[in-house]
Amino acid sequence: MAKIGIIGWGIVGKAVGEGFARNKENEIFWWDKYKKGPASLQKVISESEFIFVCVPTPMFSDNSGIDLSVIKEVVDRIAPKIVKTDKILTIKSTVVPGTTVSFKKKYPETLFAMNPEFLTEANGPWDFLHPDRTIIGALSQSVSERLVALYRDLLGPKAKIFITDTTTAEMVKYMSNALLASKVIFANEMYDLCTALGIKYDEVKELVAADPRIGLSHLSVTTIRGFGGKCFPKDTVALLGFAKNMGVDMSALKAMWEKNLKIRKVRDWEEIEGAVNHKKKKK
Repeated sequence: MAKIGIIGWGIVGKAVGEGFARNKENEIFWWDKYKKGPASLQKVISESEFIFVCVPTPMFSDNSGIDLSVIKEVVDRIAPKIVKTDKILTIKSTVVPGTTVSFKKKYPETLFAMNPEFLTEANGPWDFLHPDRTIIGALSQSVSERLVALYRDLLGPKAKIFITDTTTAEMVKYMSNALLASKVIFANEMYDLCTALGIKYDEVKELVAADPRIGLSHLSVTTIRGFGGKCFPKDTVALLGFAKNMGVDMSALKAMWEKNLKIRKVRDWEEIEGAVNHKKKKK
């Protein structure tokens, strides 16, 4: 039996909590700052051996990058209370590469891990229980082994579980979403070209997707064009802001995002809770 704590009960937190609860031997405790939960934060901390942080990491409204204030606040409340224990504080929220390492430097005697989520907004619970891969980023073998065992008990021996360091795990999430978002914009441009040629884009799409290296995923073009939702916009902006701070040229990704802003008729991410921080701008 594992005692599992969930911090944040949104799309991700609920999927993780309810997913692990499918193993009847597990005991789940959850807490959310804005929702009435069955447990206090202190109880989640004291009772859990695995604590998953699933709080929002919104983009700044000026598109300058990611706001990590919520997750930093949570870590600062939890990490000091589990120093020198065997409790593992696992970051499930999407954070820019190096974030978990920075937490470890601040709290060197607290156990940390990074376990990115790859959930779709429409099917989060199902996605959690049927992942195409599970990435565990850890800073010690004992931490990774315990998390692998936790997931094996739930997902079974054939589940694809990859072990790496925390920064690599963080980068995997961003590259995955940036690549899929880029595929959407590329599809939109091909749609426009097909329209100009007077041919059917859907037919071209089907024939191109017959190549198994390409596939049909993210090649559909909707009437509102481009990509929206919560994850793709905020993760693209976060990666662009992070790369700028690192002095890395990402002109291709920048052009993709600018094209999306140009063609997207409905910027729905601006109204989605936890996607954008409208209260302040990054200085």
